[in-house]
Amino acid sequence: MQGTSPQLATRTLIDTLLGVYTYLALEWLFLVTKPSFFTVLGWPERITIVATAALPLLVGGLLAWLLLLLISRLLLAVIKKPCGNILLPLPLTLICTALVTLLVDNFTYTLTGLGIASTSGGSALIYSAAICILAAAIFRKLVRRYTTPRNTPNPSPQVVLVMLIMCSGAAALHTLLSATQVSSTSLAGLENTQKYNVLFFATDGVQSEYISGYGYPEITTPNLDAMMDESLVFNAAISNAGRTTGSTVSMLNGKYPATTKVIFPPHTLMGADAFQHLPAMLRAAGYMGFQESIRYYADGPDLNMREGFDYANMRHIDNTSVRGFSGQARIAFAQTSHFNKKIWERLSDRVLHVSGVKPMSQAFQSVTGGTTAKIYGRRDRQRIDSATAFIREATQPFFMHLHLMNTHCCSFKPISRHFSGHLRKRRPKNREAFFLDTVVDSDRYFGEVIAALKATGNYDNTIIVYSSDHTLGWQVQTPMPLVIKLPDGQAVGHIDSTVQLIDVMPTVLEILGRPLPAWVEGVSLINEKRDPLRRVFSVDGIAKARVEGVKARITQLIGAGPPTYGVATGVMTVCQRWYSLDFSSGELTTGSMEDHPNPCEEGDLPDLIQGRAELTAHFTSRGFTLPTELLESED
Repeated sequence: MQGTSPQLATRTLIDTLLGVYTYLALEWLFLVTKPSFFTVLGWPERITIVATAALPLLVGGLLAWLLLLLISRLLLAVIKKPCGNILLPLPLTLICTALVTLLVDNFTYTLTGLGIASTSGGSALIYSAAICILAAAIFRKLVRRYTTPRNTPNPSPQVVLVMLIMCSGAAALHTLLSATQVSSTSLAGLENTQKYNVLFFATDGVQSEYISGYGYPEITTPNLDAMMDESLVFNAAISNAGRTTGSTVSMLNGKYPATTKVIFPPHTLMGADAFQHLPAMLRAAGYMGFQESIRYYADGPDLNMREGFDYANMRHIDNTSVRGFSGQARIAFAQTSHFNKKIWERLSDRVLHVSGVKPMSQAFQSVTGGTTAKIYGRRDRQRIDSATAFIREATQPFFMHLHLMNTHCCSFKPISRHFSGHLRKRRPKNREAFFLDTVVDSDRYFGEVIAALKATGNYDNTIIVYSSDHTLGWQVQTPMPLVIKLPDGQAVGHIDSTVQLIDVMPTVLEILGRPLPAWVEGVSLINEKRDPLRRVFSVDGIAKARVEGVKARITQLIGAGPPTYGVATGVMTVCQRWYSLDFSSGELTTGSMEDHPNPCEEGDLPDLIQGRAELTAHFTSRGFTLPTELLESED
């Protein structure tokens, strides 16, 4: 009866649960030492997350162990042979195999660029066979361990396990109680709202001066120009971030990037911010959420934008990751769930890859290759084909977010050659001609989306927002296109006041007839009473370095956590005047937008001292810690 003895059961259970903690600790150590969502968190929060993350995995490990214990008892009753020493070590075998596989894969991939992700065909089979051999060796060693009697019990493992479980329980209780301090803003949907479809169409890095509808002397955007005649056209729209990540997120949630600390990878939405955004509100009201953008930089699920999309960038999204929780508990354990999701993906992606079921998806690596498709995950042609197919097949109201990348600086590869047809090679001096042709390509794709809406009878029933994320040079001091078409042409005209991307989300809510949640920092642009001296705050430059990626050099954020979250410069725009504060040197520079459509009197604009004070207040009030000298007024 040794195989089913209480001593064997106790030893395997304790070892299995300690194995769960060991696995979690090493995965946590890997993530906290790499650029990840942990970067912006302090150490107390990092430790709390791993402590609470253990609880659901402990429950899973316990249930698996109990099932195997039950099976061993049934087999004992049927075949009269103890099987506990064979079955009960299986959970720990799987844990140890996964742990060793990940450690080896991380090491070889970091050192040589070779690992599970780089295998295919025969090499994947060899890797799979090696993992099976490893599992067999671990299993054999564990069986020997448990079939060897212990002369004297060792209480240390039990004591350690009890202490760890108590710490996890205390961390979970602290997390839940702390969540009561989070704003209780309802995340309920828009059940009684007019169900207009909502389409956000953005093309990367295009300022309005290149749009023919905004005055470019040659025709670059005929499809957009046609829609502008029946839309609200904003002639002085400013981005709230000079990089795609911060700009896109701020447009979708109506919050300043300095508020959410989402500026550039590895930043992701945290806590309540992960649930407070337009896609989640619409999806809760019965909308289908669809996104075609770029993984890692502008992908909702990658940025921890919870419960907003049913489909995002070639994959269907599971929106039930925080099962069993509601209200504040749902928000409280969002980061714990995000951590567990990440470690699950790291394991499951490798298992599916070596088994030949599904090639391993690497969001970060997929945007660091050498061709357009490899750099951006897929081509704009594929994005548009996916989007138009979705529109044709949609059976319920939808929210669609499209972000095209062919206009992204600087290796432009246009399909159209209207402006660059006479040029053989792309050179810095003729780069603009190739760029303009990519703008033409983007507009052609926009026309296909419009045609799909019209063909399905959805055009008049859709709110359409056309925009960009930043200018060609990743700056925020130049206006970018912002065009909003209301259903059935409810409002038309040109708006000359300075507006910003965080105003898009509240504008859509007003069109839908909904009040703005308290956490929204933007304002609706439907309101005709606009303050011409309204402050627009943006995150401009980032502290960055060029590092070697998988297939090309990539931008990596320096100092992504406190005190400045990787921000190098902050910008405030008031009417035509902008103020740029360098967080490192303390230098404040100022300038004016050329040809602002509605310039203000110089005497009404802030002076340098006031500009510095307002900029520093914006960031410090949102948790940034700036050098002491920046807080001093300029002489």
